[in-house]
Amino acid sequence: MAPRSTVAAADRHLYSRLRQLLNEPGVLRGNLVEMHRRCGKRTCRCAVDDDARHRALILCVSLDGKRTSIYVPPAWETRVREWVARYAEIRDLVEQLSRACLARLKDRQE
Repeated sequence: MAPRSTVAAADRHLYSRLRQLLNEPGVLRGNLVEMHRRCGKRTCRCAVDDDARHRALILCVSLDGKRTSIYVPPAWETRVREWVARYAEIRDLVEQLSRACLARLKDRQE
């Protein structure tokens, strides 16, 4: 591996941010979907009023080629949103690093 001083400052910043993200707990690939549903109780206000449907947060993921939906309880919403956002940021950083390496390869730079 090349010494740190030979790595471009922009790349060093990307690697540093990537290490910071990976040191934090929780990374989750998926999409969060907010749904509004009826609960099924005949006496609930959602049964008669379309505007009174209950909010539900669902995590949609693809595992082994199959789509899966997982209900996210309200107490976990903030945590799961952070995990999904962290995954997206990691994915973006890896893409930026990959593009930088590809550019160096095209220019035949080390």
